[in-house]
Amino acid sequence: MTRASVATMMLALAACGLSAVRADGAPAPLPNLDYRYDAHWGGLDVGQVEIALKPDGGQGCYRYTNVSNPTGLVRALYGAPNQTSLFCVRDGRIQSRRFESSLPGDDKQSYTLDFDWDKHTVTDGKGQVRSIPDDAVDSFALQQAVRLWVLAHAGDASPPEAAFTMVDGKNLTHYRFRFSGHQKVDTPAGSFDTLLMERIDNPDKIGRFWLAPDRGYMPVRIETKNGGKPMVGMELAK
Repeated sequence: MTRASVATMMLALAACGLSAVRADGAPAPLPNLDYRYDAHWGGLDVGQVEIALKPDGGQGCYRYTNVSNPTGLVRALYGAPNQTSLFCVRDGRIQSRRFESSLPGDDKQSYTLDFDWDKHTVTDGKGQVRSIPDDAVDSFALQQAVRLWVLAHAGDASPPEAAFTMVDGKNLTHYRFRFSGHQKVDTPAGSFDTLLMERIDNPDKIGRFWLAPDRGYMPVRIETKNGGKPMVGMELAK
């Protein structure tokens, strides 16, 4: 287990919350969130991840946080990575404002991004400026973008493939997902009827997300795998 793999595992979460439209046609506020997941790496318990979503910065804008709580040994060896995404919902889409990733002692996992949508650029903490497309979102806000897409298409008779663009400290990555049916799953937080959504853009990478309609299409189980590395898993604990 490497420091980078543990950091990536502890930061891997999918969408949460529930959005709606008010009677006047304006988007309803996203509800406050406070969830906890049990995290596993190669079948081993490595701690928990807590996420929270709260209003921040005006109408339609939010602070989305991811705080990891690794087990004692994992914390001592690999640290405790955290993320914060400041974003707004504009015309039904997620628009990132600022992203912060923190893992003390690891420059690759610790960085900031500031988004300028008038110029369509993103600037990192070192002052490097890059151009970004309209659909670019930071790596954590991406999870809310996925959730909003699922909410919009869950009732479709033949849902289309979903496409997203994620911007991190160095790259733009294009993701594609598809619905893969309905499954019932058991978690420490209870049993849920779910929609299974799977990543399909890269055969060497697995991404499976079991989304519960009665939890606003939040994930209640997550599995990710990169090449020959061990499977990373999360289950809803609270």
